[in-house]
Amino acid sequence: MTMHDQNDSANKHEFSSSETTKTVIEYGRHGKLQNRNEKNLTFKHQMLHTACICISIFTLGWRSALIGPTLPDLRIIIDENLATASWIFTAKSLGGLLGAICGGFAYDRFNKIGVFVATIIVMGVSAALTPWCYHLAAMLVVHGFYGVCASSLETAATADMALVWKQKAGPYMQAVQFAFSAGAIVSPLVAEPFLADLNSFPANFEPLVSNTSYLATPYLKPTGNVKAVTESQSEQINGNTSVTEYAETFIYIPYGATSLLCLLSVGFYAVIYCVYGSVYNTLNDVSDCEISSHRNRYFLSKRMKYTFTILLASAMLLYIVSENCFIGFLMTFLVSERKWSKAMGSVASSVFWITFSVGRLVGIVVIKFLSMSSMIFIFSVIYTSGSVLFLLAVIFDQIILEWVSIGVIGFGMSVLFSLVFSWLSKNVCTLTGKMASIFFIFMSFGKMGVPILVGYLMEKVSQMWFIYSNIFLSFSMFATFVFAIVSFNLMKRVHKRSEKANIMLKDEGGN
Repeated sequence: MTMHDQNDSANKHEFSSSETTKTVIEYGRHGKLQNRNEKNLTFKHQMLHTACICISIFTLGWRSALIGPTLPDLRIIIDENLATASWIFTAKSLGGLLGAICGGFAYDRFNKIGVFVATIIVMGVSAALTPWCYHLAAMLVVHGFYGVCASSLETAATADMALVWKQKAGPYMQAVQFAFSAGAIVSPLVAEPFLADLNSFPANFEPLVSNTSYLATPYLKPTGNVKAVTESQSEQINGNTSVTEYAETFIYIPYGATSLLCLLSVGFYAVIYCVYGSVYNTLNDVSDCEISSHRNRYFLSKRMKYTFTILLASAMLLYIVSENCFIGFLMTFLVSERKWSKAMGSVASSVFWITFSVGRLVGIVVIKFLSMSSMIFIFSVIYTSGSVLFLLAVIFDQIILEWVSIGVIGFGMSVLFSLVFSWLSKNVCTLTGKMASIFFIFMSFGKMGVPILVGYLMEKVSQMWFIYSNIFLSFSMFATFVFAIVSFNLMKRVHKRSEKANIMLKDEGGN
């Protein structure tokens, strides 16, 4: 081979090598860019979908917080006393039981976006109809539909965050729960200007000085802008009959705003779906390695998993009942027993939800420094202490302490809901849609009966049963949490000792 041929061969090899290298480099660059773009697009789609969920839960929080401040006005509309009106909570809870069952089933079997949209639409329609239900049966029906939608939406949202974000779902779970609190803060303030004014007495009559409050007697439905209603009370002073005067309720405005928020939420779902498609089609499946690692991290036997799940579900039942009763009857207690104005009662409801939201924000930071078990214990103590402080404030007639105790109770309740689900997922079993549905079904049973009992005791015995029941529920919840956490830690310690003993036996056998 001549020198010229060798040079040509070397040049061809060098050209081929450089061309191949260039092709590989370009392919690598395009591959990285394509992979990066796909990840960015998926993350963006996940964030937008989470924003839709947050808007939906914000609307749910808005609707949920309306019941307490507007309960006196709902009683005006349906012309019933407190004991009878308390069936509203039972209808909502019964619907919640059905919604927990249907929500979990529908989320697993049908189009997930369609489930969210259909649920929100029904919730918006039921909210719009609520102020126009002048009969108790109709009021119970619309609240039953609301309960179905609320439980379905909450069950689906809890399962959805775990599905969309997988192991990174923690902060987004907190964000969804914060959205609920934000909606609950705003709605009482929005509703306050549209509530019926307090009763007043003409100058020639003395106000009734007795334990019988104006909320303890039936109302007539208002027919005009201002209407004077004369009611014969069971007691009279100096032979005079007390006269109740109140303005017409305009709560159809805040309930109508709920429907508009539902429409807005549905619009966001439609836009995101049309632009990006279904978020579930862009998600990668969990690898077999990840699945096996999650299965191996739980040391409890199947029987003990069931036992701890029942314990935590019982604690959650006590928590959710106490939260519903407290915020549901707070306005009624403050207006009836403490003689606060409705404006002050609405502000008190907002104070509860503000501290509730602040607690959830604080929890996101504190969880980095404390274990979930410690946080459950600390916040349970705060909630229980707030309940006792509220009792003392009422007994000694300290208004400032009443405001403080309402805020303390809201702060103590704030993170318990999400912490229990996180603790369950970390220590007992994987949180799935089916598991979330079981928890919501369990909680619905308690919400069906306890509000009726509390409303009956407040109506027939004393308004102070509002506080007594809250203290009983908070102490029971605290005891259940402590028992579950202490039992688990003891079992975990025994498991670690047995593992060490097995390792030592293996080492001795090897030697």
